[in-house]
Amino acid sequence: MRDSYRPRYNAAAADSDHWNEYMETMPREDLDALHLRRIRRNIEYAYDNIPFYRELYDDAGVTPSDIKTLEDFNTKVPIIDKPDLMEIQKEHGGDPFRGRDPSGPEHHMYRFQTSGTTGAPLQEAVTQPATMAVGDAWNYGFWRCGVRPDDTFYFAFPFGTFLGFWSAYWGVRRLGATVRSGAGQSTEERINDIVSVDPDVVVMTPTYAMYLLEKADEMGVDLSETSVRLTVHAGEKGPFVDSVRSRIEEGWDAEVWDAYGQSESIFLGTTMDTDSGGVNPVEPYYYSTIVDPDTDEVIHEDGARGEHIITCHIPTAPGLTLRYRSHDIVEMYHDSRDVFDTDLTWKFFEGSVLDRTDNMLTLRGTNIYPRAIEEVMTGVPNATPHYEIHVDRESGNDQMTVQMEASPDLDRDSYGDLEDELRAELQEAVGVRIDFEVTEPQSLPRYELKSKRFFDHRDQS
Repeated sequence: MRDSYRPRYNAAAADSDHWNEYMETMPREDLDALHLRRIRRNIEYAYDNIPFYRELYDDAGVTPSDIKTLEDFNTKVPIIDKPDLMEIQKEHGGDPFRGRDPSGPEHHMYRFQTSGTTGAPLQEAVTQPATMAVGDAWNYGFWRCGVRPDDTFYFAFPFGTFLGFWSAYWGVRRLGATVRSGAGQSTEERINDIVSVDPDVVVMTPTYAMYLLEKADEMGVDLSETSVRLTVHAGEKGPFVDSVRSRIEEGWDAEVWDAYGQSESIFLGTTMDTDSGGVNPVEPYYYSTIVDPDTDEVIHEDGARGEHIITCHIPTAPGLTLRYRSHDIVEMYHDSRDVFDTDLTWKFFEGSVLDRTDNMLTLRGTNIYPRAIEEVMTGVPNATPHYEIHVDRESGNDQMTVQMEASPDLDRDSYGDLEDELRAELQEAVGVRIDFEVTEPQSLPRYELKSKRFFDHRDQS
């Protein structure tokens, strides 16, 4: 029997740039009307069936009938945050889905949890229809970048309980392409696998893509000579740091494709044009706005920067995601056609995620985002993208130290000169002194999934 996941496929479809031309070229006013219909339906369902939302909206003095326009939604409906979901989970103890699950546990197909890097992990569950929709969201980007059902994907990571790359797998299944999993293998085994099975696409974090290049070089393997023509990344902002992107492109001799998402909202933004330097939220399934992070007022201007607020039209066990605070700073345009040559009418985030509101530090009265530090230091000769930012508090003031690996080509006696250059470049760029410690190549940890760059020791002081 034919696999129901595999779509019918022919030469005419292969020549199209579109996974779904109707949805990708829908006029902006029609897209907004679609968002409003789905939002009104989900607001009504949430109010009637999910106690968390009923209490939230009652406290705010808003009912589903009050939401007649997108402006109503963006001004009357409260923003929610991850701690809200964590509090519900804590209240129900042994049943983490009670009180926020719109489907019921009998419909769960998969269960996951967030990484827990900022606290206890949030439990998540996904139904069969949700896997189809999320997979479909991936395929808008896959298809536009030239991936087709006769391609082979290599997944260079352990699947585990992290939803992110599982959702990429659902996309590949829905596309009908072939999957080769590297789960459970060592880095060396994965490199040998990539050489022998001839994949077209490799899926991994950007940090791990660079680590594979390091290990391959030690093994005498040139990954630029393999069959890989596209590398797909998620979990980090690496592909939009120029030095990281260029290192991956050159080392793999492949195009670099980024996916932006948050597992608690099942949000997916994808690279729809590999030269655009940003991502598009997949609008058939997600509605995006930006707000001033200090006032929560919606920002309407094209090209403005603000905090990304996500509304997901796909119901999942974290709860219907209605105005979810991402903490991500993005620069948003309301129509991709205004930014680059495309027929895509969806919104566009220039540079993907620029930083996070919860990463901002105040050093001697100056507000600093780690992304600004990263952009400066990785542009200095003999510096590398392998670094850690450590923050401590001394005499009531925040102190920052950056540990960075030196290039293997740099002589050990020159580390002090590199530290001085980095310190001077950062002081000129951000206006405050930041200490640097240059370390030996390969002295910092490598990660298969999300890398840990930021270490806050202030609570331990």
